[in-house]
Amino acid sequence: MLYRDPAILFEATAHHYLDARPSHPGLLLDQVAALSPAGTILDLGCGPGSVALALAERGRDVIGADASPAMVDAARSAAARRQLLGTVSWLVDDAHRLAKVPPVAGAVIADAFHWFDRAAVLRRLDELVVPGGFVAVIVSFTAGTPKPWWYPLVDRVIDRHLGPMRQAGPGIFYQQPDPRDHERVLRDSAFGRITVTRTDHRIRLTLDQVMAWQYTQAYSSPAVLGDRLPAFGRDVRALLTAAEPSGDFTAVTQPGLIIAYREED
Repeated sequence: MLYRDPAILFEATAHHYLDARPSHPGLLLDQVAALSPAGTILDLGCGPGSVALALAERGRDVIGADASPAMVDAARSAAARRQLLGTVSWLVDDAHRLAKVPPVAGAVIADAFHWFDRAAVLRRLDELVVPGGFVAVIVSFTAGTPKPWWYPLVDRVIDRHLGPMRQAGPGIFYQQPDPRDHERVLRDSAFGRITVTRTDHRIRLTLDQVMAWQYTQAYSSPAVLGDRLPAFGRDVRALLTAAEPSGDFTAVTQPGLIIAYREED
């Protein structure tokens, strides 16, 4: 695995996720929910449950698994609020072990694959996913496509407060995965038959939502910022207000979905 204690990577971010992270496009979630075979889908690195709950609302049974107990607690609370307790179960489990996960129809990994030892996780999924099953990887920003225009502005403030090396939770520096992109890693695994969908997705956020989104990032979470948090927040807010006085932040991004089946299937 890339990190000795993956549970702390997103420490103190769960409620910001639920408040501010834009939802994945319905088109992509619809595709995952419709995948064969029937049966339970494992949402791996589920965070506070956004994708797991969306799939449950589309009629799938789901197991959400995350290394962070705080994230799983937030997911359970969100499921209760949305009255989805019967179709989703939750596990605190590391993606590289998955000791508590039964066989599943497939696995979905949304904006989390780069945090894993991807090849090792795919080997474990090869043991858990039934014949004919799938691995589906969702990314909010397809490789080579631009992120929202305000990202470089916020990066300048992060550099000023935390330095140019990005952290991955408090006291941990980000580890670059091997240089292969997600599609190549999947092609080199047991799940080598690939279908890729990309779609334009318009997001519209308030200044407060952009701020909260920043606090969902492992490299600028409240836990990483510590006592720098108030000054960081003031500086980001001032810079973004100067850049967009209306407080209306819009961007067109290009999320993607990679669906991978075993070659022999």
